Amino acid sequence: MNWIEDLEQFCEKYNIPLDFLAETLNEPKVVPMIRGKAFEFSVMLALQHVLPQDEFTIEKNPMNAQRGIHDEDVLVIHKPSGSLIRVECKLAAKGRFAHQKDGSNEIRVKCMRSRTLGAEMVKNLAPQWGVSEDLLSIHNDQYLPHDFDVVVTSIGNAFYVTNENTQQFEWGPSEDGIIFLHNLGGNLDNLKDFAFNKMYVARSADLSVTEHNGVKCTRKKCSQPHDCGFIPNYPKIIFEPGQTQPAQHWIELDDSVDLFRSIALKRNDL
Repeated sequence: MNWIEDLEQFCEKYNIPLDFLAETLNEPKVVPMIRGKAFEFSVMLALQHVLPQDEFTIEKNPMNAQRGIHDEDVLVIHKPSGSLIRVECKLAAKGRFAHQKDGSNEIRVKCMRSRTLGAEMVKNLAPQWGVSEDLLSIHNDQYLPHDFDVVVTSIGNAFYVTNENTQQFEWGPSEDGIIFLHNLGGNLDNLKDFAFNKMYVARSADLSVTEHNGVKCTRKKCSQPHDCGFIPNYPKIIFEPGQTQPAQHWIELDDSVDLFRSIALKRNDL
């Protein structure tokens, strides 16, 4: 079976007019969901290319839609140790590239639960997760580091904008954005694909609000703004002036073999 037959069967199964499949997929409310899900497969393919096949296996399993049960987007298996590394795939937030006055560049990654936790779920999960109900209620759309091991992002989405006339998402980097991508090594004739394929990875623990990480919680009602332990909805990737590598926490996916190896071996030692 090829992908054309797959699409035909999909449309037949769900009563979708095949002739209008493109129009259906191109709806402004649908595109972000499709791109987010498709990015998981892009990350799977990228990891299969980056991580040595004799040492790692990469899997992509169907999602579990139960609220409060967080499934991994991609699973990395370290063969020598048997350790499992859960990968969360998150695109950069749309239009959230910023060139700062001090010459640094900042990209925000959209990293939040697709569904907030209701009062009953908060009551059930708070004791399991070792947090108070009040604190979890305040952060009911945020992840905790135990939800996954690493986050992988593509910076491409940070350079998209919404066309005010059509409401469609369009590639539209600012002049500062073009300069930034060019300095990273992008070809001016193909910056869109370059930006999408520029992926970075960070440990979930390094993105959470702790005094050690220097990440501060911005929730006004949070009683522990320096160490609540939750991951902000929009973690930052910061490039200092003149630098082409992130200042902290994030590294390029192409250079992540040692990171995945260290996570696997550390877990195996526990």
